[in-house]
Amino acid sequence: MPELAVHACRSLCSWHRTPTDLGGLPLLACRGCGSQWIRSEPWTPIDHTGRIPDDVRAELDLR
Repeated sequence: MPELAVHACRSLCSWHRTPTDLGGLPLLACRGCGSQWIRSEPWTPIDHTGRIPDDVRAELDLR
């Protein structure tokens, strides 16, 4: 499986689903730094507001 992109946080976090899948899972990306996340990762992305975005929450519900 390809690697996820991981970049240093710029405190501009805004996580959204992308049109791409990775390993059969929807790929989400941060619009602030370009880091990526899929629901099999052991951590949970949050936006710059400290809130878990709706797109992330939907994926967490499928874990």
